[in-house]
Amino acid sequence: MKTVTSARFLTGLHRGAAWLPCLAFLVMWAFSYGFYTSFGLDMDQEREGTVRRTHHRLRWPGDGSFWVGAESFWMPASEPVDAFDLGGAFFRAPRRQQPRSSWNRVGFWFIHEELPRPLVPVRSSVNAGAFWVGVPSWLPPLLLGLWPVRTWFRGRRVGKSPESR
Repeated sequence: MKTVTSARFLTGLHRGAAWLPCLAFLVMWAFSYGFYTSFGLDMDQEREGTVRRTHHRLRWPGDGSFWVGAESFWMPASEPVDAFDLGGAFFRAPRRQQPRSSWNRVGFWFIHEELPRPLVPVRSSVNAGAFWVGVPSWLPPLLLGLWPVRTWFRGRRVGKSPESR
């Protein structure tokens, strides 16, 4: 009896935890049309007299889309180097990209840019490249919510079956 009760408790806890990412993305969906929000990791590497700074991010640029990716910059060697750092910006003014296609207008983005390495020494920040994949911001909460909803319906169906009574 005790094993069944603890198993049900763990199942309920697991199901509840599965809702957290869905709810987080649902909240961000509401704010994704008017605010720029991003968070992730910043990583620096020293390379032959320069520093390459890379920002790995989850990003809501303020146009109703959600992006995952990274962008890199070449920095002067005088810049401080942090091998690993948390970074982000929350609820700032939107940073909307100019749509390049009809897919961009509905929220789907794919950006891949590699720029040549600048001459050493680098005196100011220079863009090194970017890689971003974007989807409409309603898609992540929908996809993340499918599994918890499915398991919730399955649990309710099993609970109402004649075998469980």
